[in-house]
Amino acid sequence: MQRLFAGEGHTIRGWIQQRRLERCRRALADSLMDSLPISLIAARWGFASEAHFSRLFRKTYGAPPVSYRRHLRNIHPPQAQKPE
Repeated sequence: MQRLFAGEGHTIRGWIQQRRLERCRRALADSLMDSLPISLIAARWGFASEAHFSRLFRKTYGAPPVSYRRHLRNIHPPQAQKPE
C-alpha cells in the first residue's frame, strides 16, 4: 500500500491528514457549524492540539482557521431562516 501512495508522491499518513484537514475546512465553511468552536471541529477530525491544527491549516490553506471562517462569513453571510 505504501508503494501505491509513494507512486503518487504521497504517504499514507500525509494522505489521511489531508483528508482530515479537508473535512475541517468543510466544517469551517458550513454556517450551520458556526456555534462550534474551532478546537472542537479540529478534535472531531483527530487533531488533539489546536495549535498544531492551526499551523497545519494555515500552511495548507494560506490562512489560520479563524480567519478562514471569518472571511467566508463576510463574503457569504448566513441567511436568516424564513418563518413558514
